[in-house]
Amino acid sequence: MTQKLYENDSYIKEFTATVTSVEEDDGKFLITLDKTAFFPEGGGQAPDKGEIKGIPVLDVQERGDEVVHTLATSISLGEEVKGVIDWPLRFSRMQNHCAEHILSGVIHKFFGYNNVGFHMNDSLITFDVDGPLTAEDVEKVEKEANRAVFENAPISVLYPTAEEFENIECRSKIELNEGVRLIKVEGFDTCACCAPHPKGAGEIGLIKVVNFFPNKGGTRIEMLAGALALADYSYLHLAAKAIMKQLSAKREELAQSVAKLGDDLAVARGEIKKLSEKLAAASLKTEHTERAVIGFTPDADFNALRNIANGLTGEKEYVALFSQNGEDNYNYLIATKSGDVRELVKALNAEFSGKGGGKPDCAQGKLTATSPDTITEFIKTKL
Repeated sequence: MTQKLYENDSYIKEFTATVTSVEEDDGKFLITLDKTAFFPEGGGQAPDKGEIKGIPVLDVQERGDEVVHTLATSISLGEEVKGVIDWPLRFSRMQNHCAEHILSGVIHKFFGYNNVGFHMNDSLITFDVDGPLTAEDVEKVEKEANRAVFENAPISVLYPTAEEFENIECRSKIELNEGVRLIKVEGFDTCACCAPHPKGAGEIGLIKVVNFFPNKGGTRIEMLAGALALADYSYLHLAAKAIMKQLSAKREELAQSVAKLGDDLAVARGEIKKLSEKLAAASLKTEHTERAVIGFTPDADFNALRNIANGLTGEKEYVALFSQNGEDNYNYLIATKSGDVRELVKALNAEFSGKGGGKPDCAQGKLTATSPDTITEFIKTKL
């Protein structure tokens, strides 16, 4: 049985222990020690990283009462070794895991929702609650969670007896035997958890919800805390400063300036579209047959072809418009006021490896042809 040092002291960074077993598995070595400060994967949290006897620890897993460390190099059975935890990584995970507890506890207190899913990696923490939340709700929850940080709410580890556990106010109450490990954030949350946590909420530094959205009838929350939250803020701060410089906008005017830029771009795109359609119409070259107007114009999209067709429909029974986009590629639009274009479109697609379709009075698509003349001659044979 491995003594789990991390359960009672989350701040152990280095320790010495005796190797109790060594197994080889697919070129790697599974090492157990009489005691360890390495937290194994569990409860939605990845295992600690670090070194044992200077050898990088690749993985840490629980196997019954033992904690198994995976190394690339073997060490001797019975040897006394030194273990060193990757402390910056461990502490960041402590900040974020504890922040998730506090947020979940506040949500449970305010709305009665339960945490029904949790995933934590080293860039983002997500958890799910079983009820809907609005933007106002999330703002309220975030503010209350950060009150725990600002007031440095004490955090303690409890190992209640079964009788004591029955009288403890605990989130996600379930049937548990003696030996359950509870993490209590004074005044904010009490919940069963196997992971290391800080001694005070002030060590979290900051709790920030970065996104939330509906998920399976409830809400998925994406959050960051501590060093990760600071890194995220620093990135956004630099990005905002760059945008402010580009727009010559003050900090407090940034959102309005971006919104105005969006409006200006929408107007400009509208004008470009109108000019493009006018250019397409002005560049149109047509040939009239007894039943159709056949026209070609360069670099026109389907909207431009449709607008041109609206002005031509009625001159003949059919309007067949084409726009070359690339060496042998054409957009096409076929329209009629009195006939049915579907047979013609079907024949065009078959002859020119085309794709497209539509309604009896109008259809569009794309085809491949060597020249406008080949398309024109084909239309003439069909109409």
